[in-house]
Amino acid sequence: MKVRDVLTLAVEDIALGGKALARHEGRVVFVDRGLPGDRVSARLTKVKRTFAEARLESVETQGPERTDARCVHAPQCGGCRLQELPYEAQCRLKERQVAETLRHLGGIAAPPVNPLVPAPSAWHYRNKMEFSFIQDAQGAPVLGLHERGTFDKVFEVRECHLPSPLVVDILRLTQAFARERRWRAYHPARHDGIARFLMVRHLPLTDECAVHLIAVNDRLEGLHDWARAVAALSPAVKTVTLGVNGSRANVAVMEEEVLLHGTGAIVERLLGLEFEVVGNAFLQTNSAQAEHLYQAALDAARLAGGETVLDLYCGAGTLTLMFARAAGRAVGVESVPDAVERAHRNAVRNGFGETRFVCGEARQVLREWAQGKREGAVKPDLVVVDPPRAGLHPRVVFRAAELQPRRIVYVSCNPATLARDLKDFAPLGYTLAEVTPFDMFPHTPHIECVARLERSGA
Repeated sequence: MKVRDVLTLAVEDIALGGKALARHEGRVVFVDRGLPGDRVSARLTKVKRTFAEARLESVETQGPERTDARCVHAPQCGGCRLQELPYEAQCRLKERQVAETLRHLGGIAAPPVNPLVPAPSAWHYRNKMEFSFIQDAQGAPVLGLHERGTFDKVFEVRECHLPSPLVVDILRLTQAFARERRWRAYHPARHDGIARFLMVRHLPLTDECAVHLIAVNDRLEGLHDWARAVAALSPAVKTVTLGVNGSRANVAVMEEEVLLHGTGAIVERLLGLEFEVVGNAFLQTNSAQAEHLYQAALDAARLAGGETVLDLYCGAGTLTLMFARAAGRAVGVESVPDAVERAHRNAVRNGFGETRFVCGEARQVLREWAQGKREGAVKPDLVVVDPPRAGLHPRVVFRAAELQPRRIVYVSCNPATLARDLKDFAPLGYTLAEVTPFDMFPHTPHIECVARLERSGA
């Protein structure tokens, strides 16, 4: 095979990155689009010894389960890559992917995978959306989502069935306002312009909405008029802010926040606890499924009451407080100072003011505790980890096992790094007892899991 050869391939599966998987001449071929059962024409872009990558040219024959996408943007949008597959088939595919990943990457011959828990709703489930600004050829601002596989191409969104209708209304209002006032969109390559992102969070369990316009500075014509118009759309809009971000990193993060309407925070309610949510805060994007995910983590812990729980990568304390309520004592570790401050506020809000949170990288905190260089070391009965997609650093795996908890509960948003970390835990005396996949993001390739690890001889 040569790069730029055009091949006809039978799509076998969807790979973990959302790409189609096929085989040719003994190599696995990853194609940027396609569904199981499709026969596609694809142009090779990279060829290695054991795999190749290809870009879809056309779908020659459609697979038997392929269906019409609900959204008009599905062919170009980078989000809903599986929308043309019926939801039940998506769930079967994701459950199989978890088992295969644990087997191939984790070295677990017979992975104890429970049935996947489907999302309570396949539509209007996202409580947070981020939209990007860019300029068109005439210099007018475009506000929408990135085209599939690009960082500098944005299409104007006319409809989206993942967030609530209110989020789409706010998007359309902002699109019209930006065009009328000729807002200059920030260019991620030239680093000029002002308007960067629109971030909207609408929490369905409390019906509270926060709107954040992220820009290089506040020199946007009619900024306060826009904020008043957004707030007038619905009583659910509790806060509107301008997030200032002058960095070159093309991410929707606020370095400074200017309040334009409301209090600056909204409230999420999960499993009977309340959590204050601000612009930069991490929060599970599917509120209804998050309750099922967190309950599964509590169930996996098998607590009797009175245990000590160590929660690593605790964020604003969501799981920490749930385990504090169930166990009696919980300590959270988080590296982001603002999240630690928010965790303290959430603890007081829910009557767990004595719950302790430690600010620092998990690897550093665990090392310093082990070496006696930091006070407040914890001897936990249970360790809970909820890391980012990159998973756990090998030293975190080692230090967590060194504490010899009876059990470890691992909440994962990436089956590949979960499999890798489970393989690292095994020689340290911790084996996988069960893993439950959760579909937090219907129509996308993303999968969350709750895994229970048991210590040998405990």
